Amino acid sequence: MHFCILIVVELVYLSIKIKPITTMNEIVKKNGINFGIILGVISVLTTTIIYATNPENFVSIWVGISIFLFNIAVGLFAVGKTKKAMGGYITFKEAFTVYFITMALSALIGIAFMFILFNFIDPSIKETIMDSTIKMSVNMMQSAGLKSEDIRKSVEAIKAADNFSLINQVKSYFIGLLVNTIIGLIVAAAMKKNNPNIFIPTEETNNSGTEKL
Repeated sequence: MHFCILIVVELVYLSIKIKPITTMNEIVKKNGINFGIILGVISVLTTTIIYATNPENFVSIWVGISIFLFNIAVGLFAVGKTKKAMGGYITFKEAFTVYFITMALSALIGIAFMFILFNFIDPSIKETIMDSTIKMSVNMMQSAGLKSEDIRKSVEAIKAADNFSLINQVKSYFIGLLVNTIIGLIVAAAMKKNNPNIFIPTEETNNSGTEKL
C-alpha cells in the first residue's frame, strides 16, 4: 500500500516539474516545497478517510506508527530525488534542508486541516476521539496494574484537556518539528555525498595564497 502511494508521489512530483531549475539552491528549495505539498495533501486525504470510516483510528497506535514511518519514507524519497537531480551529490546542509522543508510544510498543512475539521466542520468528533482515548488509556493503565484512584485522575486530566485547541495544535507542530529535526540530521548524515570536483578553500590554501602575495 505504501509502495503504491510512493509511486503516486513520484508521478505527482514529475507532473509539477514545469519550470527548469538551474542552481543547486533552487533544486533544494523547489523539491522541499513540492514534496511538502504532496505529503501535506496525502495527510489531508488520510485524515479525511479516517474521519469518514472509523474516527477511533485517530488514537490507534499502529495507525500512528504507520503514518510516522510513511512520512519518513517520503522524506527519504525527497532527499534521494534531490540528490539524483544534482548529479548524485548532495551536501549535509542540502539534504537536511530538503528533509526539513518537506516535513515542516506537510505538518503545517496537516495540522491546519485537522484544526479546521475538529473545531469548525465537526466539533462533535472530538468527543468520539476523547472516548476512544480514555478507553485505550484505561486498558493500558489497568494492564500496568495502576490503582483505581490513579486511573481516575488520569481520566479526569484527559477530559479536561482539549488536544485540538489552537495552543495545543501549535505545541504539537513544534514538538513534531523538533523530532523531525533530529531525524533530518540523521538522514542528512547518512545520505550526504560531497562532489569531489567542487573546490572548497581551506585555511591552509588561504594562507599559502597570502604568502605568495
